[in-house]
Amino acid sequence: MPSTMSLDKDSIPPSALYTAATWRWGKFPGADLVTPPNARPVFRLVNAYLTLYGLLNPGRHSLKHTLLHRHAGIDHLLRASNCSQVIEIAAGFSPRGSAISADHSMRYFEVDLPPVIAAKRALLQATPAGQMILRRENLALLEGDVTAMDWPRFAACPSFIITEGLMMYFDRGTQMSIWRDIAGFLRANRGEYVFDYLPAPDEPRRSFAGRLLSRMRSAQRRAFPCDGRNRHEIADDLRAAGFKSIALHTSANFASAWNLPHAKAHTRVILYRCRC
Repeated sequence: MPSTMSLDKDSIPPSALYTAATWRWGKFPGADLVTPPNARPVFRLVNAYLTLYGLLNPGRHSLKHTLLHRHAGIDHLLRASNCSQVIEIAAGFSPRGSAISADHSMRYFEVDLPPVIAAKRALLQATPAGQMILRRENLALLEGDVTAMDWPRFAACPSFIITEGLMMYFDRGTQMSIWRDIAGFLRANRGEYVFDYLPAPDEPRRSFAGRLLSRMRSAQRRAFPCDGRNRHEIADDLRAAGFKSIALHTSANFASAWNLPHAKAHTRVILYRCRC
């Protein structure tokens, strides 16, 4: 990520733009206030590419519906929790904090790198509705890094911790360090930790043409760390990090069970709900 970030399309990672536009497309409350202005063109371009990719890989899941089910699934688990404090790490342009903090009984902390926090704050300051959100005493936009969290600045109370769309960027060693850190906070204060992660064995097999296209795409960007663990081995790692209870939820089941939007869309999401 660049050391400085403006709202210019060349400064914001395309993945962040696409995800923000997906949340707006999905009509999540508050998404219109925190979507960068250049997100829509990226959304259209990526979807056009994925249409071609889908023709080469029949049965491939829909990316925009996957991101929608991931976000809405985490929202469902948050509503079902008894936590009054939410800590969303690497919040990016997520509208969740703007929506949840409308309930003044909830304390909401959004944590991300300084350039991201500055960009999000600028988006909110650009509209009267966003300015009202920034004035809420129960919402804080904090600078921070998931690999070096300053936990003492959060209240010692049951907390719901989120790392959405983040764990895929780290290798196993870094994941374990992050999980031990979060488990330590929750052991002292109680609560839940929810994140998403799709292990390599759960990825659908690509066709020959799809594998060729994927290689061409991978040559132009850094690949995600991949170590071959399956979902149960990841759960074992979470236990080793200090969590006592791990529940796995797959979108193939929860999209309909939780009455999510576009529940019939083919998506592959695994949510891990962890308690100490």
